Amino acid sequence: MFEILTKYRLLERVSRVIDPDNFVATPGIWAQVDSDGSLFNVSTEVNPTLCKLVIGNASSNIYESHDVEVGRITAAESFGFRVKTDSQGFYYSSLANVNQGDHLYVCDESTEAGKLASIEENPEGKTTGDGNFEIVARVEQVNSTEGWVIYQTISPYITTIEGSSESPSESPSESASESPSASPSESPSESASLSPSASESASESASESASESASASPSS
Repeated sequence: MFEILTKYRLLERVSRVIDPDNFVATPGIWAQVDSDGSLFNVSTEVNPTLCKLVIGNASSNIYESHDVEVGRITAAESFGFRVKTDSQGFYYSSLANVNQGDHLYVCDESTEAGKLASIEENPEGKTTGDGNFEIVARVEQVNSTEGWVIYQTISPYITTIEGSSESPSESPSESASESPSASPSESPSESASLSPSASESASESASESASESASASPSS
């Protein structure tokens, strides 16, 4: 599902150059802007930092497909327009973890590249490492039962996202650093503190017995 809720006459639409042999023209995905102004599909090789929403299509419809055949695609490039989409244009592990107001970025995960993902949801679209990504929209409405979201585009900005692959590596290092330091350091200190008290008691008993025997011999 992909539906633009804003009236088209209020929407800024731009026709950009693409490579018709390689570009996947699917409405609802976001594409990266090249240095010459053309569009190419988001991939894992390039962190998407300047993206536009693709609304053109390559289908059996002659009118829709003509632009793609001649190497162009239509993109929506306004700020503030509203879009309703499901997993066709939105990447999530569970919509129950997506909330109203979440910031959305264009993810580069290989199977979900070009879809929007919530930066607050773990971030699902960035599991392979860290990177700088463009925040392009915010969640306006979530329906986890029917499986769709409504988002509104915003003035984009770049933010750094830490991949979720970072989190598993933290806990082993912490547990490893904590556990060895506890038991070896405690037992030697305890045994060291016990030995002086044992020698003191031995010397005290020896001195007491010596003094008793010395006091006993003169009287006899």
